[in-house]
Amino acid sequence: MSFDLNFNLIADYYKEVINYCGKYSEIFSIITMLKKPYSKIPPNCKHSAVLEPFHPYLIKQIIGVLEWPGTVIKGTNKMILNMYSCCRDTRTLLAELPNMFFPLENNLPEDICFYRDKKPWFVTISHEKIAYLTSSTKQDDLFFRDFIRKY
Repeated sequence: MSFDLNFNLIADYYKEVINYCGKYSEIFSIITMLKKPYSKIPPNCKHSAVLEPFHPYLIKQIIGVLEWPGTVIKGTNKMILNMYSCCRDTRTLLAELPNMFFPLENNLPEDICFYRDKKPWFVTISHEKIAYLTSSTKQDDLFFRDFIRKY
């Protein structure tokens, strides 16, 4: 089952949502931007300091990405899609950050997305304040429906 989520509600209780999603996912991704000097290896990005603790868990990095779950862009090759392993350590690191659902206000990477079986299942488009589930399980449906009723 798939359904849209109340973005403001999940943002208000982001630690619970991040913990649940991280616990039941194999991978999560976030989007950041290249910054000058562009030729630096590893790439210099807008959120390098924030992402440094996640480096040991980096699975894949795509520089110049033009689309990611929920978003397609045109005309820039400065975007970086970072994919990380979900585990207890990354859940803890995510929970220690300011609210990931308000990345612009907190100077964080955007559009956190959680994957199962290499497919996105919890997707956010932060600048549009959109969050939705795809291919959710009964357990996911119960968590998010109970979550909505609880709060």
